[in-house]
Amino acid sequence: MRRAITLLVDEGFLTIVRGVGTKVAPSKLKSRGSELMSFTEMMRRQGMEPGVRDLRVRVIRPDEEVARMLELHPWDEVVEIYRVRTADGEPITTNQSYIALDLLKGHDLGRLEQMQSLYRVLEEEFQLRITMTEDTYSAVGATQKQAEILAINRNDPLLEIDRRAYDQNARVIEWSRIFIRGDRYKHMITLRRR
Repeated sequence: MRRAITLLVDEGFLTIVRGVGTKVAPSKLKSRGSELMSFTEMMRRQGMEPGVRDLRVRVIRPDEEVARMLELHPWDEVVEIYRVRTADGEPITTNQSYIALDLLKGHDLGRLEQMQSLYRVLEEEFQLRITMTEDTYSAVGATQKQAEILAINRNDPLLEIDRRAYDQNARVIEWSRIFIRGDRYKHMITLRRR
C-alpha cells in the first residue's frame, strides 16, 4: 500500500499534506506551445470552470518598460487591467495587462470590467483580434504578496510569462505579465528537426 501511494505521489496524482494526510492532487493545466488560446478556453477544454476575481481597470501613463513593450511614447496613456484568474474557484494566476488607450478610444471601457476572456472582449467589443503572441518564460519564487493572493507559500515556484500580443498586421495590441502557480501548470512544446 505504501509503495502504491509513493508511486501515485511521484506521478502527481496524490499529494501529502503535513498534519492532514494524503489527498488527491489538483490537476495541472496543460498548454501546448503551438496553440494560442485564452486562459478561459484552456480551462473549459480541460473541464474546469474559469473565473476572475479582483478585477481592476484604470487608465495610466506607462512606465518606461510598458511604453517600450507597447512601442509607445512616455506621454501616451494605457489601460492597465489587473485580475486574478481562478480554476474551479481556486486562484491560479495573476495577470497584469496593458493596452494603448488609443486602440480602445470610442468604445466603452466598462466592458473590460465585465469580461471573462480579455481576448474575446477585445475581438467582439473593440474589433482587435490577437493572432500571435511572443512569450518569455521565467521561473521565479512567489513574493509574500503573490503567495497571499494565490493561496501558496512564500518562495513557492511561479512561472512568469511576459507576453506581447499582436494582431494580423503585426501591430502590438497588448503587453502582459502573468504569474502562474507552478504546482498547477504544465507547458508542452513540440520541437521538430528540419
